[in-house]
Amino acid sequence: MKNTEGTHTSLDNQLKQLEQDTSWNQKHKAKLHTQLLLNLDKQESRNRFFTGFKFTSSLVLCSILLVAGVLFLSQNILQNDSGLTTGTNTGEETTLVASEEIDVEKTKETIQAVIEEEFNGPDKKYKELSEAAMEAQNNIETQEEFDALQETPIWQDYTDYMVDTYASYFTENGYDLFLTATPAFMYSDFDGDYNLTASDINISQNKNNLNMFQFTFQVDYENANGEVQSYSFEGEAIASEEGKIEKLQFLDKDDLLAEINEDI
Repeated sequence: MKNTEGTHTSLDNQLKQLEQDTSWNQKHKAKLHTQLLLNLDKQESRNRFFTGFKFTSSLVLCSILLVAGVLFLSQNILQNDSGLTTGTNTGEETTLVASEEIDVEKTKETIQAVIEEEFNGPDKKYKELSEAAMEAQNNIETQEEFDALQETPIWQDYTDYMVDTYASYFTENGYDLFLTATPAFMYSDFDGDYNLTASDINISQNKNNLNMFQFTFQVDYENANGEVQSYSFEGEAIASEEGKIEKLQFLDKDDLLAEINEDI
């Protein structure tokens, strides 16, 4: 009879080890499965959080942009409705306070003189000098050449004529602004045969800002065919205590400038 004690012992040990391995593997798989589910759940929660965060952030950003857009449009609409400033603020543009004395009559005379200079035309002398100066400038290639051009009689006649026409009506800074920003002589710088006549000039001091004067006037435009059409203008000016103009602007309500350009 064979001795099976050793065989049973060895086989039993192997079966026990297999059972332990199987049991460990089952536990390990279950643990791994649970860990995967937890990780997936965490990832899903994280995704939901970031999705919600992005959505919320987008809503906040859109709200900010919407409010900013409304404010911007509102400001532009108010400005477009008036065409000019209302004259009710005491902003940084004015250099005087309302309590300072303003020579009202002198200021009105100054504003009227500028309107008549600008809109009774065209100014043929200015156009002649301007064309000569611009023709000389066309040949300029360097800053040194331009500096030299400004010392020539052609350029000095051009700039001196502008000074003689307008400088006495403005402060120094106001004159520079009028030449470059308004700009001066704008309705005289066209070719062709046409005439402009300013009329019905009405100027009043603003009650809320004594530095400011507002005005309206008409300009009769006669084209090369002898046809006459009236165009409405309005504007405002900021005055200094000496009765000189610190800032002046026109609003071409009926677009005379475009009409002249189209006819020419």
